[in-house]
Amino acid sequence: MMDEKEIIVALKQMKKESKLGKSLPQVIQWMNQLSSTSSIEKAGYILRDMCYEDWAEAEKIGLTPIKIAVIGNFTSDSIDRYLRAMLIQEGIWQEFYVAPYNQYVYELIDENSNLFRFQPDITFCLLDEVLVFEECRKDDWTIADVKQSTKNKLRELKQLIETFQRYCNGVFVTNTIPFPQDQHASIIDYKSKANLSKEWRLFEAKLLKLSDHYKQVVTLDLSILMQDISLYRDPRFMHYASMSMSDEMLAAIAKEGLKLSRSLLGLNKKCLALDLDDTLWGGIAGDDGLNGIQLGGTPPGKAFVDFQNKLKMLQRQGVLLAVNSKNEASNVQEIFEKHPDMVLKQNDFVTIHANWDAKHENLKRIASQLNIGLDSFVFVDDNPFERNLIREFLTNVAVPEMPKEPFYYTGTLLSQGWFNCIELTKEDSNRTDKYKQIVKRREFQNSTASIEEYLHGLDIHVSLLNPTEENLPRLHQLNMRTNQFNLTTRRYTQSVIQDSAEHDDYFIFGFQATDRFGDNGIVGSVYIEKVRNHDREEWWIRNFIMSCRVFSRGIETSVLQWILHLAKKSAVSAVYGEYIPSKKNGYVQNFYQDHGFEMVRKERDYVMYCHSLDNISAKPDWIALHPMKEVLTI
Repeated sequence: MMDEKEIIVALKQMKKESKLGKSLPQVIQWMNQLSSTSSIEKAGYILRDMCYEDWAEAEKIGLTPIKIAVIGNFTSDSIDRYLRAMLIQEGIWQEFYVAPYNQYVYELIDENSNLFRFQPDITFCLLDEVLVFEECRKDDWTIADVKQSTKNKLRELKQLIETFQRYCNGVFVTNTIPFPQDQHASIIDYKSKANLSKEWRLFEAKLLKLSDHYKQVVTLDLSILMQDISLYRDPRFMHYASMSMSDEMLAAIAKEGLKLSRSLLGLNKKCLALDLDDTLWGGIAGDDGLNGIQLGGTPPGKAFVDFQNKLKMLQRQGVLLAVNSKNEASNVQEIFEKHPDMVLKQNDFVTIHANWDAKHENLKRIASQLNIGLDSFVFVDDNPFERNLIREFLTNVAVPEMPKEPFYYTGTLLSQGWFNCIELTKEDSNRTDKYKQIVKRREFQNSTASIEEYLHGLDIHVSLLNPTEENLPRLHQLNMRTNQFNLTTRRYTQSVIQDSAEHDDYFIFGFQATDRFGDNGIVGSVYIEKVRNHDREEWWIRNFIMSCRVFSRGIETSVLQWILHLAKKSAVSAVYGEYIPSKKNGYVQNFYQDHGFEMVRKERDYVMYCHSLDNISAKPDWIALHPMKEVLTI
């Protein structure tokens, strides 16, 4: 294996010989071997001239494009190098726009600006303290001056954000602003220093609150990111190049950009598969027994308790936990039930595989059990042999390189942000229970004589729902996170969904499913545009989304047939459906054809279908569908 310096040399040689575009798998493999900030920056610089079309195998391996813009009031151009390198490590390629120096106001107030013409998925608006102090006298400012300036700038920033939300559907990312040491030091009495810090922190708190007021806004708390870097700013570069942030700081922000990109593209992880021995507790269950393992009390047992506490927090936020351990099931059960310091209980896990099978085989079984892809998993194991085995046999599973000491487990796992999302919903807290229902349904299916008996025995009820303030976050989450049953993978912001739902030309609804095993929650959504074609009205299904939790039950058929019957009743001339292939949605490539639609147009990355409404098949008789009154009045 090459070291990082050798990889950089090899990338340079590839570029010199014009071979980068034909070597995408090799490039991604090399990029994943880079860890130092300097190597990542150099690699990103080498790839700066590449565009999506230059990668010969982009579509074959599913390279996912994303558009990112950077605006602000200081020089931050180098952030694109870090973003480019970090994103391609995970099969994402960015198209990048960097606004001219200190032109962020003009970019945000002009509807014809380059920013709005670019229509980025993510816009970083990076700001420093000059934003505030440019309104203050440089040699004689007071705390009152600073307070007034922060008030003015917050008002201006809100106006700019509102303009952004009118003309762009992407996410707007800004930041808190650390108070500069030299400005703080220029105040010599400690009472005033404290008052100044108080006013500034109130200002930062209001910056953070922007995320509450505006659905498209994310505010990064730089005080948190600064804990992992050695230098926030180099005064020399501040004066020579107006670079308010060090490359190390920009790299930390770029890493947050990677996490946001995962979330926007539906590439964040769903399930954390955990080893047990020397991972959740110290020692070996089979050798050390209930009273011999290290857990609680003094170190290192306290570190394992801390790790379990953090895992419990993840589980409460909707991350699925699974056990994948080489162990006797009885020993594992005894520890879960009887050890007084176990934070995690058996009920916290969606499934437990404690046996002597190869761990990559166990992981495949867990994926099948839960009906999620292997690329939705993170696997944590203290044993490097087991980690490398998963990396070799299941290349799309994320496997962090765990440290030898348990004190660093929490930081290593959480630093990658694999499970990060823009916003949690009410349903996230119940996700473990909902996936446990999947396991129970499988057991019930195995006990029935036929698929027909199984489906009728489930007693499925599907309720259609108009978008409301309460369910809108869940509809948005489905839109962002669903990949397999997602006909077009068009990602809409929450504000776009809300605006479209309120528009007469659109018909948007979600659907909720329940059965004998419980409530699945809101599991799907449909986006229909009503198009006038001369004197006729057509319905275009712009997207049809459904959670993998409810596959193979006919729910999608029931909903689609209801749409067709309603369209006919409403004197619609035809219903059109679109399919845009992606890396993950091959499952639904024949969805429309299987439901009586005819293909009317086919291109490499787009297929259009049409249903004339002349012959609509019956809805599945094992499903009771309940339209809402509001849905019927369209």
